[in-house]
Amino acid sequence: MKLLFTLLTGLWAGISLVQAQNLSVSGTITDAETSIPIPGVTVYLPELSRGTATDDQGHFTLEKLPGRNMPLQFSYLGYATVLYKINPAELSGPLAIAMDPATTTVDEVVVSGVYVMGKESSPISIEKINKGAILKNPSPSLMTALAKTPGVSEVSLGPGISKPVIRGLSFSRVLSVYQGARFENQQWGADHGLGLTETGLAGVEIIKGPASIIYGSGAMAGVVNLIEEPDATAGEIDGDVNLRFYGNSLGRRFESGVKGAAANGVFWSLRGAMESHADYLDGSGRAVGNTRFNTKNLKAGLGLRKKWGDTRLRYTLLEQELGILDENNQELLVTSRNDRNAQLPFQQVSDHFLNSETNLFLGGDKVKATFGYHWNFREETETDFDQVDLGLRQSNFMYDLKYYKSLSNKTETIFGIQGFYLNTRNNENAAEILIPDAIKDDRSAYVLINHAPEQWVLQAGIRYDFRKVTADASGANFLDYGFELPGVPEDRKLERSFAGWTASGGATFRPSEQWRFRLNVASGFRAPDLAELYSNGPHPGTARFERGSAGFDREQNVQADLGVRYKASGFSLSVEGFYNVVNNYIYFAPTEERVGELTVWQFEQDNARLYGGEALLEWYPAGLSWISGNTSYSIAIGRRRSDQSYLPYIPAFRWNQELGFTLRDIGKIKNPYLNVTGSLVLDQDRPAPLEEPTPGYYLMGLHLGSSFNVWQQDLHAFISANNLLNTSYLDHMSLYRPFGVNQIGRNISLNLQFQF
Repeated sequence: MKLLFTLLTGLWAGISLVQAQNLSVSGTITDAETSIPIPGVTVYLPELSRGTATDDQGHFTLEKLPGRNMPLQFSYLGYATVLYKINPAELSGPLAIAMDPATTTVDEVVVSGVYVMGKESSPISIEKINKGAILKNPSPSLMTALAKTPGVSEVSLGPGISKPVIRGLSFSRVLSVYQGARFENQQWGADHGLGLTETGLAGVEIIKGPASIIYGSGAMAGVVNLIEEPDATAGEIDGDVNLRFYGNSLGRRFESGVKGAAANGVFWSLRGAMESHADYLDGSGRAVGNTRFNTKNLKAGLGLRKKWGDTRLRYTLLEQELGILDENNQELLVTSRNDRNAQLPFQQVSDHFLNSETNLFLGGDKVKATFGYHWNFREETETDFDQVDLGLRQSNFMYDLKYYKSLSNKTETIFGIQGFYLNTRNNENAAEILIPDAIKDDRSAYVLINHAPEQWVLQAGIRYDFRKVTADASGANFLDYGFELPGVPEDRKLERSFAGWTASGGATFRPSEQWRFRLNVASGFRAPDLAELYSNGPHPGTARFERGSAGFDREQNVQADLGVRYKASGFSLSVEGFYNVVNNYIYFAPTEERVGELTVWQFEQDNARLYGGEALLEWYPAGLSWISGNTSYSIAIGRRRSDQSYLPYIPAFRWNQELGFTLRDIGKIKNPYLNVTGSLVLDQDRPAPLEEPTPGYYLMGLHLGSSFNVWQQDLHAFISANNLLNTSYLDHMSLYRPFGVNQIGRNISLNLQFQF
């Protein structure tokens, strides 16, 4: 409360200064080789989520800006992205920006490290996947599209249910951030997916490594941060319609959105999407029954932009109906080819997310306040359409307050407080109970500092967290069911507290345009989730009886990351390595005990270590701006430190390749391109105890597209073929793998985007 009072006092003291700010930046963008102005260049201020585009003469203007240091990004297809650091209060005149023709770019702005800066400057390893890359190579699940990133993979239960894996760590160790706030949707379950879609996103940023110092518990492996599309430019109304079709699952996706901004600073947005898939076919043409799913997504936003800053309120609704494969009745679940109706077993998930985000500028300082309220409803039905087997209702209030204090042009400090209050309740009419009712009360405070002298970026921070978890199994539904908490307490209640410190430090050194060196050492943590602590019952959809342990300590890790990048004319090579020591690692293992027809799976705890890295070579030959390529190699190895046995669900080594051709305009066909991709997944011959090795495989893809001008508007068309050779294969990270169920076969998709 003292810190909150300090923030509010500083806000009040800065009001007079804020009201005086009405700054602007303008300039002209030209081709570096020909000096010809470039129209249509995207000029973007990520810190403000605002931007514009250059006119026919290459001119641009941005108004109502604060007087603080901010990165300004210039991007255009066929040119290398340009980053320019500005302070509108110190500009002496218009900017003159020259852009170099290129088919690829090494650097671009990222926002996930709290400090908005270039990806190459960040001491934290951050990967950025833009919406354009997702459109050109789409997948039925957003997480599947992201899993093509080096060092990133997915744990999946069919194409509709997947969750991220970052350098071998997954489940509750990877935190999802949506609209600036943590997104909790009971992701601890094996059959519980990420639960978010690409609707209304500008892209996704993935932090590879502990980010607990910034985001708190659950970010010990990294963060998946979904970036919202920019706000509309003042005085304009923009919209788009997106249609997508998948051949393999007969999938179809429709998305449409419109956004606008008035001259008085009011801006708004509205977007909706629907997606439907039938059962998929594997590489042999065999239908995999009950892998069908349907989703509906609605997003709305309203905001105000003034000289003092900006504020916005957003609402998101996401409804999912997801089929679950029953390994004992696989053939019975196969119905007609285009059948999309729900069949047993299945789950229905609804999310309502209300979020507010406010930025207040106090001269060179800033206050950022984010509040969110999230309702999550999950029902799993296994035996009867009229009977809910597992029903869970969750509500979560979260807050995040940051005060950015500018100490000089090169140094900035952040003081912050974060927390959430999460309430989980069982549906009283549910036939089965897996976890008790529970409340999580999470509170934290942290300080981070960023110092950026010439050629260097230095970052350091420290954080304290406290979490109290209260479990309650005293309700009548628990008594009738016979649910027992571990230790069988007399009042049928248990309480656990988890507290501790985390710290991080890192540096980036860029002695020249050719070289970049990055070193980061960070600690992360994760408090055990409700299933790990208190589960004691059957889990519908997984055919398991799950049992937790209330005595678990919180997981704590220390990870060191070292990265080197060399850039020359025509290519760049980067190598990233990590070594991760995890104390009190919690893992899931089957036992010989059975309850009825179900095998008992027990959560256990041991110390572990993970190590590996990624290498990326990008090739863009000088003088051949129409061709580019890249290849990457990713490895991750995880072991228990007690007996050196391997950890479960660690991804296989992977070698990715891509060759791209960007052609000249052909009449009305603008910016045509052709990409050929390949992914060699090696044998996963390092299985955990009771885990089987998985043979390797090779997947090939072909992607092409172009833009057209139709009725004075832009139409973008993309055709993508994944698993072009129709390979039959088992993915080591698939929860279907133990049942011998192959992954999706050849999948050709068509995506049409119409902008108006």
